[in-house]
Amino acid sequence: MRGLAVLALLLSLIGAARAASAEAPSVSADQVGAISKVSILQTGTGNQATVDQSGGAGDVSMQQDGAANGASVTQTGAGYDQAAVAQEGSSNVANLIQSGGYNTAVLGQSGTGNQSNLQQTALAGGGNLAVLAQFGSNDAASITQDGAANTALESQIGNGDTESVTQTGANNDVVYSQIGNNLPDLAVKQTGGMTVTILQTH
Repeated sequence: MRGLAVLALLLSLIGAARAASAEAPSVSADQVGAISKVSILQTGTGNQATVDQSGGAGDVSMQQDGAANGASVTQTGAGYDQAAVAQEGSSNVANLIQSGGYNTAVLGQSGTGNQSNLQQTALAGGGNLAVLAQFGSNDAASITQDGAANTALESQIGNGDTESVTQTGANNDVVYSQIGNNLPDLAVKQTGGMTVTILQTH
């Protein structure tokens, strides 16, 4: 439920795709296993979307509006992973990999030339929650989670910003926000039972 609430908030920030745009050129979905669901909406030109699900249940929602955006979601393993990707603008790239089951990921980008990478591996004891949002141009962000019951909320508003979060073990929590331009990566690393809150501005 927490993932669905965050998804609703992020999609409201990104905005609904505009129906009057041109036909999207490239969509690919490969599903193996039971109860896998995929929803893809693309408007604009030159956008590419790829979804690969196998070995268990998964739910992927993808929305792109603009030009030359690329998004890829890969889900493997047992359990039920949820992923949502929303991009608006041009030349944005989003890559998301989930394995182990019961992970929730929400990734949104608005602007030009942004790049994001999100990887979740769930261990026994529960999945992970990751939310990554970027608003601006030429930003780069990543979240890597390997463990159980980790939460990462990462956001950037500005141009040319970089940030990363790596979580291993269990019960880590981080909120990492940047507001401004050309802000450096503080490279947050958590190894278990840690709580970190960062707001960097310029």
